[in-house]
Amino acid sequence: MSHVMSKETLGALIAPQSVALIGASATEGKLTARPLTFLLRHGFKGRIYPVNPVRETVMGMPAYPTVAAIPEPVDHAYILLDAEPALSALEDCAKAGVKVVSVLADGFAEAGPEGRARQDRLVTIAREAGILLIGPNSTGVVATATGFSCTTNAAFRADRLDTGRLAVLSQSGSVIGTLLSRGQARGIGFSTLISVGNEAGVGVGTLGRLLLEDPETDGFLLFLETIRDPEALADFSREAARRGKPVTAYRIGRSDEGQALSVSHTGAMTGSKQAVSSFLRDIGIREVEQFETLIDAPRALSMIRLPEGRPRSVTVVSTTGGGGAMVVDQISARGIPIVACGAASRAKLSAKDIPLGHGKLVDVTLAGTKYEIMKEVVSTLMADPETGLLVVAIGSSAQFNPELAVRPIVDAVAEAPPGAAPVMAFPLPHAPESLAMLEAGGVPAFRNVETCAETVALFLTPPKIEDPIPVVVPSAVTDLLSGAAPGILDEVSSGDVFEALGARRPAQVVLSPGDAVPETLPFAFPVVVKLVSPDLPHKTEAGAIRVGVANRHALIDVIDQMTASAEKHRPGYRLRGVLIQEMRRGLGEALIGVTRDPLVGPVITVGMGGITTEIYKDTAVRPAPVTLETAREMVAEIKGFALFRGFRGRPKGDLEALAHCVAAVSVIAGCDHVEEAEINPVLIGPEGDGVVLLDALIRRA
Repeated sequence: MSHVMSKETLGALIAPQSVALIGASATEGKLTARPLTFLLRHGFKGRIYPVNPVRETVMGMPAYPTVAAIPEPVDHAYILLDAEPALSALEDCAKAGVKVVSVLADGFAEAGPEGRARQDRLVTIAREAGILLIGPNSTGVVATATGFSCTTNAAFRADRLDTGRLAVLSQSGSVIGTLLSRGQARGIGFSTLISVGNEAGVGVGTLGRLLLEDPETDGFLLFLETIRDPEALADFSREAARRGKPVTAYRIGRSDEGQALSVSHTGAMTGSKQAVSSFLRDIGIREVEQFETLIDAPRALSMIRLPEGRPRSVTVVSTTGGGGAMVVDQISARGIPIVACGAASRAKLSAKDIPLGHGKLVDVTLAGTKYEIMKEVVSTLMADPETGLLVVAIGSSAQFNPELAVRPIVDAVAEAPPGAAPVMAFPLPHAPESLAMLEAGGVPAFRNVETCAETVALFLTPPKIEDPIPVVVPSAVTDLLSGAAPGILDEVSSGDVFEALGARRPAQVVLSPGDAVPETLPFAFPVVVKLVSPDLPHKTEAGAIRVGVANRHALIDVIDQMTASAEKHRPGYRLRGVLIQEMRRGLGEALIGVTRDPLVGPVITVGMGGITTEIYKDTAVRPAPVTLETAREMVAEIKGFALFRGFRGRPKGDLEALAHCVAAVSVIAGCDHVEEAEINPVLIGPEGDGVVLLDALIRRA
């Protein structure tokens, strides 16, 4: 890793002195001719060495039969050959001491067992030689400052290559070109654009960590289709946050494995999509819903900061009532507080006969098309301590008179004192000149209201970065689990584990199969009766649970009925016993579950419990384990738990005890052989009475 992370490697990645194009074609227009064409077009100052054993020249440049034949050390190589020849070319690069190698070819891990074996060979060669390997399936690497457009992506046929201070790391090669063209249309350039391909050698996390050392990069755009190395991604994003370099991601798809998460309610509710979003949020990555936001938001997030002491709210100023209302609506829909003009500012501006409208929207109407008035309004609100973020919605004048409606905003920002409220802007008409003027003046500006609102939400609700917490699994838990067979543990065995973690159970008696019901029980009727079997994870569907059994005679009849029902539901099921529990009453039910997501590892889910759990899917999800503070946040997120917070005079439930239970149960994530663990339901008692485990399930790998 030290070699991979060195400054020497960074230089070879984005500012190489020499590059070898292995398999470069002399036929202009062919895919394998593009890297050489683009390097020449965009003014790469380093030395270019085409490698083609069947030609003496390529596009007028001397060609070499192998990398070893090149008369100087090569910093960066791009292999443009098919899969098998690519392996031989990588071996040549290893012998020649090439530092960074990108591989275009497909036919590796995505091509079945033979391809996976081929990719393993590729990785072994690179690792043993200390090569930073990008790909396979990589369309290449571009660094705009040096003109290093070593790519097969057709978008780089563009006449110009705008520079910028944002790096792009994409698991889709074609999206690199999309971002380039759409960004340049918006006047947004990039510092580096890398197609990571299969991430066989290094991926998004490792490359991002390396690019953090680039002083020309202020932020990152990620286009994600999956997560292959969550630890490397977490290390990169947490360090980026510490350095004030925001990371924004657009993610597509969801894993089939995540949707098929086994037998628990937790798996059905969480799925990989929610688990991955929770993981990204925890490590400091801002995930966007709209692709356009991926282009606009990173620059805005790297351009402005919210000064300390400023509220996390928005004040909207508009020269058009309808447009301003649209902005307010979109921002408010994302849960961001809208704050009206402060009383002191209103008094100051009203004294100058400046119209401000009524309600929370500061509507200056046509007065906003006058330079002096617009500048006075923006300056006053920026200075007001009650203003958090100021968003200016500009009407038709943005298109035809930017010097009247836009210039005063830029000038007000330029003259603002330290600690003033930051400003964003949204011109309603198509107004490229105004957009350019605003951005040049340090004011993030947007072409559509949805992107503006989403960026505002990202700006004012920064991710709370959670560092990994140490996991200490009680020895009693490991002892119980080590003795358990693989598969689903029955409820009694699962309950034993949760009790060892600190969860409370009702008083209970377990009868072995065939045992007579005792004359007396250590607790009073009515009782709850369940069949104990690893083959009946959902007892309600199997008729394997009865509540409110009134007496001993009824208990005997119920057991007979349940065993018959379970046999019909699951013929040949394994009956381990009959569980009789005291009947507990509370204010409501919750679910606590831990699953092992195939992409990001263990996650914990909290939600409304009982048989309606999967219907409402009112859940909070975090990577597991969690601290007590995080557990409290999760409990606070559940809308249904409003019933236990004194809603309309109802008694309060013990949500603090529930949070303690969540934190305690989350520790089971440290047991690698536990695939799933769930308590459903957890009975929530009145405030001060705690919570009680009513049903439990654990699946051991």
